[in-house]
Amino acid sequence: MVLRNIASVNADTIRAAIFDFDGTLLDSLGVWDDIDKRSFAKRGMSVPSIFADTTAAMNPHQIADYVIEHCGFTDSPETLMQEWSDMAFDAYAHQLPLKKGAYDYVHYLRANKVKLLLVTTLSQRLCLPALTRVGIADCFDFLQCGEDLPEAGKHSSRIYLDLASQFHIAPNNFAVFEDSHVALRSAQQAGMQTYGVVDDINAEISEDSPLQKCVSIFSDFAFAPKIFNANIANS
Repeated sequence: MVLRNIASVNADTIRAAIFDFDGTLLDSLGVWDDIDKRSFAKRGMSVPSIFADTTAAMNPHQIADYVIEHCGFTDSPETLMQEWSDMAFDAYAHQLPLKKGAYDYVHYLRANKVKLLLVTTLSQRLCLPALTRVGIADCFDFLQCGEDLPEAGKHSSRIYLDLASQFHIAPNNFAVFEDSHVALRSAQQAGMQTYGVVDDINAEISEDSPLQKCVSIFSDFAFAPKIFNANIANS
């Protein structure tokens, strides 16, 4: 729960914030672990130890292609995506809560006229009902779901640089909130300020982890940076 500062905070320079949804704003990590286990078990397999890290920043079609190529699944990508979507829909539409403090923090940024962008590998079918149910759908100026991401997705800094260009805001004036190490590294390569959202604040951070370059990391949005820039609020 406690904020761990990694670098000096530049909160007063933030004019826009890019949020991941799955595992960052929404407390949903466990549901995907369960879906992975059920999907592999249905085919008489166990989930590979590297699976979660390898697929963390992939969109659903990329994950389907991955399990077909590397894990021996014989289904079509479309069949797999439908299977996973059906297993997940009830949880996202009716059950999964926001991370602690996330509701207040998103509304806080919105009230201070920070541009809010949601960029997620999650499909619209799962993302939109959850966003509406938890009461933050109207807070975002921009929404990009899994089926709308470019092929490289969050594996490339290009997605972040393109958003900076689209909104006419310098990359270093963006804050990126993510739980994916792949996405954090890409955002850092784009020159954006990054904030790591983690489940275990006391976990050991390896020397090559992108968390080392984050402005801060936290598990509770009550410890996210407070942003009040009079120039932004009055613009």
